[in-house]
Amino acid sequence: MKRYLLGILLGINLLLAGCGEKEEPLIQDVSEDFQEEITLMHVDADKEEFHQFIAETEEKLQMKINVMSPPVNAYNRQAKISTILSSGDSTVDVIGINDEMINEFKYQGYLEPLDSDVMPDDILKCYPQDYMQKIAMADGQVYSVPYAMDMMMFWVNEEVLKEAGIDEVADREDFETLLQADYESGAYGYGSAWETTYVYNDISQFVNMFGGSYEDWSDPQTREAMEFLHDMIRDQETPRDILLDQYEQMEQKFINGKYAAIFMYSGAIETFLRAGAYGEDEIHAVPLPMFKANATNVATWQYVLNRASVRKESAKKFLAYVAGKEGSIAYATAMKRLPARLDIIEHEELDIPDMEVMRAYAETLELKARPLSSNPMEEIRDMGTLFQKYVADEISLDEFCSRAQEIVDG
Repeated sequence: MKRYLLGILLGINLLLAGCGEKEEPLIQDVSEDFQEEITLMHVDADKEEFHQFIAETEEKLQMKINVMSPPVNAYNRQAKISTILSSGDSTVDVIGINDEMINEFKYQGYLEPLDSDVMPDDILKCYPQDYMQKIAMADGQVYSVPYAMDMMMFWVNEEVLKEAGIDEVADREDFETLLQADYESGAYGYGSAWETTYVYNDISQFVNMFGGSYEDWSDPQTREAMEFLHDMIRDQETPRDILLDQYEQMEQKFINGKYAAIFMYSGAIETFLRAGAYGEDEIHAVPLPMFKANATNVATWQYVLNRASVRKESAKKFLAYVAGKEGSIAYATAMKRLPARLDIIEHEELDIPDMEVMRAYAETLELKARPLSSNPMEEIRDMGTLFQKYVADEISLDEFCSRAQEIVDG
């Protein structure tokens, strides 16, 4: 019944996502009477666990925190937040955003730099340094406080995996066995979300594992990764309908037993838990299969300070708390999500499912920030559209790689 209800909820979310003009942010005042006050826009605003975290934070900081929900759809969400920031709207002080948004906004003068009272050196060094330099910083200044890390992880559905006749997927050979197995249930060994605005994640992840470079489309290993993905469709080792799917559809199909394995970010654990589908004999995370390189995508959700805010000191007080160890652990524990700070992942005991697997990823893999331009959404869409033409055999590998290089070079 839980899985059935999840399907209904996802269907409702997708319906809402297609009606962007009707989406209105939800504001919830969950606070008591405090002297200081801020307004926070956050993607978790409709979740009970998040409101509990906010209530505890209010008591800790003696601050009223109004919570505001952004639109559900990614494009609508980015457009709404961009409008708030670019218009000088001062009603929202702190906003939770993703990598795509920070890469655009940090160059446009919308955000207040976070100085040493929020992100001093001893805090800054707790985050993945390559990631901070490429994503959270610009011109030597820090523009965000990452609060939740999303590592691209390999997830298996044990019930379906058993049909493949293998116990684990440790390397490329095992992965190919998974793809080629005969599934009596009609399942596939691998499924994904290859809709034009989502396939970027699989493209960059497989480039990582083949030891290639997303910035160099003449690299033989980058090209090999693309051939591998192309041949999955050609050989019917993954269904063609993944070309239409975003993460919501992919996750639901995985939960329903259509796929033995997927690549998905660590934050998906919340979806699987809510669906009642997580467990040692059901869906869970496993070590990354070794192809040619032990590297995986890493992304975060992060807080930024609206430059137009008239309550910057209170906002910085909140940001300093969530950047600190206590605030980081409080959010991670409440939401069952991996914190963004590596020192906490590596040394603290956290009540998060699959925590040991996640810790092993953080300690043993190269965590690579996704390559994003200052106009990331357009570039992601263009790359996805081009990729779909390639796997449909409308263009050759050579043409795909040539045009992919033009996209990357801008």
